[in-house]
Amino acid sequence: MPTADVIVLGLGAMGSAAAYHLARRGVRVAGIEQYTPAHDRGSSHGRSRIIREAYFEHPDYVPLIQRAYELWRGLEQETRERLLIMTGGLMIGPHEGVLVQGALASARTHRLPHELISAEEVQRRFPPFRLPPSTVAVQEPNAGVLFPEACVRAHLDGAAAAGAALHFEEAVRRWSASVDRVEVTTSRATYTAGRLVVTAGPWAPAVLRELGLPLQVERNVMYWFAPLRNGQAFAPDRFPIYICEYRKDAFFYGFPALP
Repeated sequence: MPTADVIVLGLGAMGSAAAYHLARRGVRVAGIEQYTPAHDRGSSHGRSRIIREAYFEHPDYVPLIQRAYELWRGLEQETRERLLIMTGGLMIGPHEGVLVQGALASARTHRLPHELISAEEVQRRFPPFRLPPSTVAVQEPNAGVLFPEACVRAHLDGAAAAGAALHFEEAVRRWSASVDRVEVTTSRATYTAGRLVVTAGPWAPAVLRELGLPLQVERNVMYWFAPLRNGQAFAPDRFPIYICEYRKDAFFYGFPALP
């Protein structure tokens, strides 16, 4: 008899969410993670991540984001933990840049609340900003901060409560697939299932090597700074998340100062 209906390899942000939602639908889930729960070695580590509604990448993302907000709020109610805070957001850059035009396209397509404001108005509303006069910003209220490690833990706890079998500190040695089953061998055991979900993050190129996919891992370094002075100006109720296009197709982003 198979170990599970579905095996999920990697239990970071994507894998923990997949295990949680599958288990809640009555699917027998085996989750496998090579490190400890909510570890600090992958892309789900750190104090904060941005969530935003007026996605500049494409308007088609907006319904997905709106559904994500519903799911995050539901998970908060279920766990009684605070997983996100709404701060509003600024998409900053040249008027004709990819960021501003993309955010405007999503906002207008889906009739999202937003404003297009000048650099001077940005500084008036949020004094820490000092922007070039030629810069504009799309301000949206439905943006904020997710707490990624808390989110991963909440999904893992919910998955386990719904019956998922979660296995930590087990490195995948190999896997194989036939017509009707998959088999995964780890450093501790062998598991079988009807389906396999691979959410291995930066380890995906190694796990999926035999498929020959053109996967390339990129390192993104994040920093968290405490304001040296006037810290209240950076508080979440006064300072938004932001993304800035500082040159063509090049971006940086930031958050308010978190408690």
